[in-house]
Amino acid sequence: MITVEEKLEIFHKIVYREEEEKFQRALKELEEMNLQALEDKRKELEAHRDEIVRRKISMAKIERNEAMAKAIEKNKAQLRQKRKDLQDQLLREILKKADQFVDTDEYYEYLCENINKYLKEFENNEVVVYVREKDKESIKGCIKGLVAVTGKSFVIETMSDDKIGGFVISNSEKTYNIDHSLKTLIEEKEYTIGQRLCLALEKAGESNE
Repeated sequence: MITVEEKLEIFHKIVYREEEEKFQRALKELEEMNLQALEDKRKELEAHRDEIVRRKISMAKIERNEAMAKAIEKNKAQLRQKRKDLQDQLLREILKKADQFVDTDEYYEYLCENINKYLKEFENNEVVVYVREKDKESIKGCIKGLVAVTGKSFVIETMSDDKIGGFVISNSEKTYNIDHSLKTLIEEKEYTIGQRLCLALEKAGESNE
């Protein structure tokens, strides 16, 4: 026959075993939850790390592209300035050559030929012709020939030496001028000079490649 003490011991063992099993199950669940929490946190950190890396790469690309764009624009600006400097230098050289040209015999042939050409075409019967002070005597023969051919009257006046050479035509009322001075003719060709210079530079670049 089982005594009371033995029954209590058996009961104690049964209850203890059940509690221990409950504890072990709870412990296992807690460990699984901890493991899952750690795994979730690891994935979150990896995703965060990947996002940071992606952003840094994206920023690095943007900064690189901006730096490249700035460098390209700087090079273009330097090239434009270089071309402008060369164009200005070329224009100065041409003006210098023109300044030398006006002291040659060929200049007076040029001047007389163009005065004959443009004054014959001038519609007004009374014409004012502006030339340099030193050119007045030289064109008198041309003007006399024009008077005989056209029947027009011509008044010769002084043109500024800044014009280098050539002539300016005006009507008797001086309400408008047609500028055939060498300086104006050269400056009007500045765009063409620039175009030709650019073409020459491009060809020089191709030959150096």
